[in-house]
Amino acid sequence: MRSLPPSVRAKAIEIANSLQGQHESDQKQVISTSIQEARSWSRRRFMESADTQFS
Repeated sequence: MRSLPPSVRAKAIEIANSLQGQHESDQKQVISTSIQEARSWSRRRFMESADTQFS
């Protein structure tokens, strides 16, 4: 996770904590899923801001 930008890392940690709260037991899967979801969140956020700027 160290290679992620700070905002994406923070979101990945938030997602990982949520998954662990749902009793997901496979730590590697939790980390992988949280990074994928955080990257998707970041892309959506970027696209939304780009749409707003060019509207």
